[in-house]
Amino acid sequence: MTDERTQTSLQAGLKKSTFTLFLATGAWVGSTAIMSFGPSTLWSYDASTTYLAIAANLIIGLVMLYSFFKHLSAMDEMQRQTHLEAIALTLGITMVLTVIYGALPQARVLENVQPTNVLFVIGVSYILSVITLWLRRTRA
Repeated sequence: MTDERTQTSLQAGLKKSTFTLFLATGAWVGSTAIMSFGPSTLWSYDASTTYLAIAANLIIGLVMLYSFFKHLSAMDEMQRQTHLEAIALTLGITMVLTVIYGALPQARVLENVQPTNVLFVIGVSYILSVITLWLRRTRA
């Protein structure tokens, strides 16, 4: 009986932290869009408004990071271990590919590079790492 209550409590905590993380991430994505496109479309490049948008984006980003930390804390040991290993793999993959990507203009393979392209690598490598690690653990 106690084990069922603990399991239900863990599930409720994880569900709550998932929703909070979803809201925080949505707010950060929205504030990033405002910060990126606002100067040209909403406030005609007013510097003080742009600085305010940057500050808001930074604060909302910190809230999102805190929400992610809380989300990790709400996970059970296997889920947490899976995500932490996926984060480590993502960091390594991103570091190696960023160095290669940054060297491409010097090697005259690409004329210029966009740092935001690295975000795609981060997202894909994290998602694939979580899926691969989770499947390995649950099938074993």
